[in-house]
Amino acid sequence: MPTANAIRHDTKRLWGNDYGVTPLNARSASHVSELKKALDAGVLAYPDASRLNFYDVELPTGWAYIHVREETRTVYLVAYSQG
Repeated sequence: MPTANAIRHDTKRLWGNDYGVTPLNARSASHVSELKKALDAGVLAYPDASRLNFYDVELPTGWAYIHVREETRTVYLVAYSQG
């Protein structure tokens, strides 16, 4: 995963204060509020080169792998890892 100090040219800032955040599994549910807070403030996202609208996002306590659905204004928390 990218480091906090390395900003790639394809990095994107995501703003999601009007997006819902939905976890895809129960283990990730406890990180929804942290992700929502980061999105509300605007967060750097690192696009997944092999999947459209999937991103790695660095949170204060770890990394979130997310999928953004613009048409439904939903961010899906696919996975979370501490790191």
